[in-house]
Amino acid sequence: MNHDANPTELDTQVLWNRLQATAEEMWDTAGRLAFSISIRDWNDTSTAVMTPAGDAVGLSSRSVPVLSGAISRTTRLILKDYFPPETLESGDVIITNDPWIGGGHLSDVVLLKPVFVGDQLVAFAGALGHVGDIGGLMGGWGTDAQQYYEEGLAIPPLKLYNAGEINEAVESFIRGNVRIPDQVIGDIEALRSATMVGANRICELVTDRDIEFFAATTGEILDRSEQAMRNRLADIDDGTYEHELSFSVGDLDVTIQVAATIDDDEIHVDYTGSSEQVTGGINCPYANTHAVTQYIIRCMTEPSTANAEGFFEPISITAQEGSIVNCTRPIATDARHITYTHVEDCLVQALGQAIPEKAVTESAGLQLINFNGEDADGNPFIGVNAPFGPFPARAAKDGMGAVDFPYNGKNVPIEIFEQYVPVRVEENSFVPDTEGAGKFRSALANRMVFRNLLDHEINISVTSNKDDHAPAGFDGGQLGVKATAFSSSSEKDIPTNGRVIMEPGETLTFDTATPGGYGDPRERDRERIERDVRLGFVSLESARETYGYDIDFDV
Repeated sequence: MNHDANPTELDTQVLWNRLQATAEEMWDTAGRLAFSISIRDWNDTSTAVMTPAGDAVGLSSRSVPVLSGAISRTTRLILKDYFPPETLESGDVIITNDPWIGGGHLSDVVLLKPVFVGDQLVAFAGALGHVGDIGGLMGGWGTDAQQYYEEGLAIPPLKLYNAGEINEAVESFIRGNVRIPDQVIGDIEALRSATMVGANRICELVTDRDIEFFAATTGEILDRSEQAMRNRLADIDDGTYEHELSFSVGDLDVTIQVAATIDDDEIHVDYTGSSEQVTGGINCPYANTHAVTQYIIRCMTEPSTANAEGFFEPISITAQEGSIVNCTRPIATDARHITYTHVEDCLVQALGQAIPEKAVTESAGLQLINFNGEDADGNPFIGVNAPFGPFPARAAKDGMGAVDFPYNGKNVPIEIFEQYVPVRVEENSFVPDTEGAGKFRSALANRMVFRNLLDHEINISVTSNKDDHAPAGFDGGQLGVKATAFSSSSEKDIPTNGRVIMEPGETLTFDTATPGGYGDPRERDRERIERDVRLGFVSLESARETYGYDIDFDV
């Protein structure tokens, strides 16, 4: 690639660090100013700095991976099909939540700000976040819709701000289609503020030198990140590595097939053979398949340096249109996270054959509980909480408890959640003897118990991964456990995927799945087993039967 300036290696690294810091500051801004649990407390957001062509040169490391990879693709699609560069001007802010352009379901709203120095477009600042509500059946979570029109308000790419002036018509139709308009607009304005911060920092970077230098240096960032990935791929044995994973959600049966072919310094990932799209909200748009594929390859190959678009240049993807991993509109996509988590697991197991030291066992996935209704004063509320399954076991390391992997969210503080939603969290604990046993084990299931404090019903939508099967181990590791849910009313069955009416005073208990173990549990170190027993993670009986140790000590 030819550039108009000649930045030194130090120039490139300094600018790369500053662009990364800019993306991190944008992420902080969105979280501090957001109104909803989803963005402010759960951290369901992503921020990025991009070139005028839409290539990411700064991505927050704290971003949700499935959203992080989406922003640059969104920018390129909008430039190509909706707002060419010549239609943009300083002060514009573009908004969309189109699942096939942005984050994959309607709750994920993208804001893009073109950054101008003088009259020249020099960059884009982008922020993407899961707003507190988007209307529709359950405000943004569910598996039972047939078309995405049922799932909430769809916002095509529009200018929310035009030359610095808000488009009041766009704001009005958003307000008119959501349950808690002030909260939703507050989230959107928080994302816009993040892009403003990014634009200001980019302008500072450009004026420190000049536009030509900035363009040349960002070009070097793209080149160097691409070469780093190519170097790593070249170190892996060439070949095609395959895996298949099947799962069920209610009466929907799905299979994911992947064939990852490494050829010198490139990798092609082919999902041909995966199930066709289904009548239900678990379909995954290509945007999500694209993002999580890049994420897993990055994690297993070249995770040590800051993110940039160049890392993804050696990666190509085939996903058949109309399949569960490349669904077509207007099919429902609200709970696409159930599918893309299995995509990630399938790809990890395939690549684990080539680089087993980088593999992890099948994940616990996500178990999301969305509460909505009216509080005691008649005010609408909506809020999501999630007991997190463990980070999986891997070569030479046990899993970690209550870590939101692979989603990268944060545990919502109980006190914060109870301010939004009129329920009491009566328990948040680990469940003994639920680990995936292995030479290196996964951690325990996370249990959360909620009680309805109102004198009337609360509506709940539950979307769970790994409720149909126990996640698999790796290299001889045993199965984990599957996700479960039950009520204080013994006669009431609680679905792990579906809608629930929570009666006054009722308690609902949700236990996450757990990943499988890594390696033969009979090879587990004695000191680790004894420590697990002392901490109450593993019972004496399980230590004997599962790990083969007859432990004789005071617990």
